[in-house]
Amino acid sequence: MSTEKKRNIKNYLDALVDKDGLKTEVTITMTSETTMKLVIALLGSGLTIMLVYSLVKNYFPNAQLMAIQKQLKAIQ
Repeated sequence: MSTEKKRNIKNYLDALVDKDGLKTEVTITMTSETTMKLVIALLGSGLTIMLVYSLVKNYFPNAQLMAIQKQLKAIQ
């Protein structure tokens, strides 16, 4: 079992607000493990966005483009 104290939202809020109001100096410590997780999450979300865009672009036809192609065929 870990000896570290579990952090929840109340603990974070208590660290930001005291009896005088909102604290102006807040220190956020990022370990190398946390930084790597953040970088991997950002890269993964970027790749997911690109994949979804590509799938939507290639598998769902553009209605305006289809209409223009039909008009061109009718003209020819």
